[in-house]
Amino acid sequence: MTIIEYILDPQDKPRSFNPKSIPSYVSDGGYFMNPDGNEKMIGVGVEGSIPDSVETFTLAELQARQRAIHAEYPMKANVNDKDAENMTDDEVNAFVKAWWDAR
Repeated sequence: MTIIEYILDPQDKPRSFNPKSIPSYVSDGGYFMNPDGNEKMIGVGVEGSIPDSVETFTLAELQARQRAIHAEYPMKANVNDKDAENMTDDEVNAFVKAWWDAR
């Protein structure tokens, strides 16, 4: 399993209403989007077809990425409750590890 950071493929025609699409080298994606406006998200890459330009992550690197995002955009302990407490760094690490293990 290779965890990657990717963006959606751009639209075929500028100013069209065609939705962006998931790249063919992503088998399971759309996780841990970076809200900084760069539209980067995390997914599982298709072995043998991941471009060399795509960033890959170990568990520790993915946890570090999420903690850095969490420092700017805190993750809530209960995502369905806007008034919930913010997660601690240890809780973010555990959340990412649980996600990783489920893959």
